[in-house]
This record gives sequence, structure tokens and C-alpha cells, in this order.
Amino acid sequence: MNKKMLIRILTGLVIIACVLPPILLGGIPMECLIAFVAACSAYEISSMSDQKPHYFRTALLFAAIELMGHINDIQVPFAASLFMIFLFLAHFCDKDFSEDMIAYTFMTGMIMVYAIHGITRIYAVQKGWGMMFVAFATYLCDTGAYFFGSFFGKHKMAPLISPNKTWEGAVGGYLVGAVGSYLWGRYLCPQFPAGLILCGALILPAVGEIGDLAFSSIKRRFAIKDFGSLLPGHGGVLDRVDSLLFCLMVFNGLILLWGF
Repeated sequence: MNKKMLIRILTGLVIIACVLPPILLGGIPMECLIAFVAACSAYEISSMSDQKPHYFRTALLFAAIELMGHINDIQVPFAASLFMIFLFLAHFCDKDFSEDMIAYTFMTGMIMVYAIHGITRIYAVQKGWGMMFVAFATYLCDTGAYFFGSFFGKHKMAPLISPNKTWEGAVGGYLVGAVGSYLWGRYLCPQFPAGLILCGALILPAVGEIGDLAFSSIKRRFAIKDFGSLLPGHGGVLDRVDSLLFCLMVFNGLILLWGF
């Protein structure tokens, strides 16, 4: 095992030890974890164009994420409209805050907002075990893709977006994520209907891979390797939650379709 992989594994274990208790406890600990992730992500998004700290942009994005993430679904469109207006005002006051940054800031901010709504809905139905179902679908797929790609990867999946990803890794990761999350949901999430568990297990790993590619394309657009450097071997916070954000958004929709 080389040093890079060792650092990645050790950091991963520390991340698990830090996030698992809030996920299982829910309530205030989970709200604090969400706020921490939102703050770090807001900083990374605001800084990705030139890798310099932009505290006003960070504060604006963080406030928008926290506000829209914790209001009623019906109120989100109005809040999103105000968010867009404030972004353009920031653009008028800061020539370095480009139209591209307005678009990417709004898009990534809204992804996080709908992910938070997904978390709220999951905890209302199945609490922390339901959150672990989505996490298993996401990170078992990610881990499986990493190892299958490392040992069996030959055919590049999207070389212009993410040169290291292969079809072998994608298929292997999908199967690991689908099987692992289905077993978790089947035996540990009794409040989720069987159809919801099966649908989630089949859809979420693929959605996670799309989310990973989507954020890779953003990094490619801004010519950066990682969104940050807070997590050794993993990059920034956004590098760790990109796939999860997409899965939470989609699972939020699935829960609504099942009538919760």
C-alpha cells in the first residue's frame, strides 16, 4: 500500500468517526454537521474561480443555503429568486464576480438546498438509518468504483472530464452500491416500503456517479484539481459530498413519490 492510499484511508476513517454519531443521533448534532458542510462548501465554491478567499460571497451563499434548506418547500422559489437577485447585485459591485460564477454559485447552492430538504424528509420517515441507506448507496459505489477501477480498469469512461474513471470501475461500483444499500434498507429501514428500497438501491448508485462526474466537470471548467485541501487525500469537503448531494436530491423526490 503506497503512502497516498494510506493517507486516504486514514482520513476516511477519521471522517467516518466524526460524521457517524451526528447522522445516527440526528437533531442538533446533525444540524451542526449540516451547517459545517454548508459553510465549508460555500467557501470552496466561492473560491474556485481564483483560489482566493471571498468572504462576502461565502457568507451570501452560506446564508442562502441555510435559509432555503430550512424553510417550507412552497417558499423555496421566492427565496431562490431573491438569492439570484443578490448574486447579480454582487456581480454589479465586484467585477471579478463573473457571470459564470453567478451561474455556478446558484446551481451548486440550489443542489445543496434540495439535498438538505432530502435530509429533513429522510429523518421524518426513518431517522439516521434512512440517512445511512443513502450514504451506503453513495459511498459503497464510490469505494467499489475506486478499487474496481484500480485493479480492472481499462476503458476510459469520460477522459475529458475525469481521466481516471473507467467503465469497469463504474459498473463494479454500481453493483457494490446497489447490493450493499439494498441489504441495509431491507433489514434496517422498516419504515421504508420495499418498493422504495429497491428503487433507491437501483437508482442512487448511478445518480451518485453522475453527481461525481458533474462536479468533476465544474473543476475541469475552473482548472482545479480539488475544491479544497481540508481533507488530506480527499481534497475539500465538497469533493467528499458531491455524489451524496445528488443522491439526497433524488431520494427526496422518491420519498415524495411514495407519499411521505
